[in-house]
Amino acid sequence: MEGFTNKQGKPQPLIVQKSDGGFNYATTDLAALRHRITEEEATRIIYVTDAGQANHFAQVFQVARRAGWVPDSVELVHMPFGLVQGEDGKKLKTRSGETIRLRDLLDEAVSRAQADIDTRLKADGRTESPEFVANLAQVIGLGAVKYADLSQNRTSNYVFSYDKMLACKAIRPPI
Repeated sequence: MEGFTNKQGKPQPLIVQKSDGGFNYATTDLAALRHRITEEEATRIIYVTDAGQANHFAQVFQVARRAGWVPDSVELVHMPFGLVQGEDGKKLKTRSGETIRLRDLLDEAVSRAQADIDTRLKADGRTESPEFVANLAQVIGLGAVKYADLSQNRTSNYVFSYDKMLACKAIRPPI
């Protein structure tokens, strides 16, 4: 591969088929790319993955172009985002099941928001209807997740923490 070297400074190949005959991500990514161009007639293909995959996609794009599979009219784009790390600073790995499911994050956000609302209402000696509290908890919880995600630079790594992401202490408007 042009422009890619291993740790010893030697040219780095893109492995498409393993020595045992098995296939890997490069194989499936090349097959998907070819399918999108030939069958779906894509003119722009955008891959959104973490920044750690930048070299992989640069190599896949180079192989596909060198094989003649990518017409000049087709744009291939890799849009990287920063790595999501655990509180230990290590990358959360999807293959080993270390990631946080979005559904679980959203449920936790709403649950924590509801607990905060209940505490504040009690402290103020107020009562509100269950519907009001549930709606407000959903708005605050989902808003906290959106804010936490959108307040990060897309390409910067960040440490995932329920406590930081769902903190209701940063802004405490009256209910």
